Amino acid sequence: MQEDLMSILQKAPIFSSCNKEILRCFLEGNHYRLRRKSADLPIAHMGDECSDVMILIEGTVYTNMTNDADKEVVIETIKGPLILAPAFVYGEDTRLPVNIIAKTECVTLYIDKAAFLDLLNKDKNVMTAFIRILSDRCCRLSRRVHEDNLRSLKERVVEYLRINGSIDNIQWVSRIFGVARPSLSRVLSELADDGLIERTSGSIVLKKV
Repeated sequence: MQEDLMSILQKAPIFSSCNKEILRCFLEGNHYRLRRKSADLPIAHMGDECSDVMILIEGTVYTNMTNDADKEVVIETIKGPLILAPAFVYGEDTRLPVNIIAKTECVTLYIDKAAFLDLLNKDKNVMTAFIRILSDRCCRLSRRVHEDNLRSLKERVVEYLRINGSIDNIQWVSRIFGVARPSLSRVLSELADDGLIERTSGSIVLKKV
């Protein structure tokens, strides 16, 4: 089991350059626990204290924000193996600003954050990877803020199609944009009228010029 876990962890960006012996000794210390969740079940709730380092070992999760009026915005979709919410582990405020929900069946590794900090000090490659992941997340969030505040919904849809290739589920994409499904459908109709998108095999794609 430990060797299988080690093999999976080495595929995660945070541990891909970690010294094998250091990682093996770390796992032998049993500073972790594993939890399995079925699809659609919460892994963590908005406002929870981020008391452990969470690494998604298997499966896919998504993060979202909701308000009292049940309005929802899907922030991102994350496929394992990847560390979850790294920016909130050692911050002054460690409360999660999002919900983390299993999109498929998932296995999550929870690591004691004091033990993980010790690992960072022992292996500079892991520390460098951790800093890089934090920086990349900050860049993605900055781009997201720019898109949400300075671009029209039509521009955001076109950009989404350029990056992701297609829209296969209008309801899901409307949750990503934080808009009602009819609003997204209206924009898609306008883009179709403009000759910018087309429907192919049930998916919506950018029209080839």
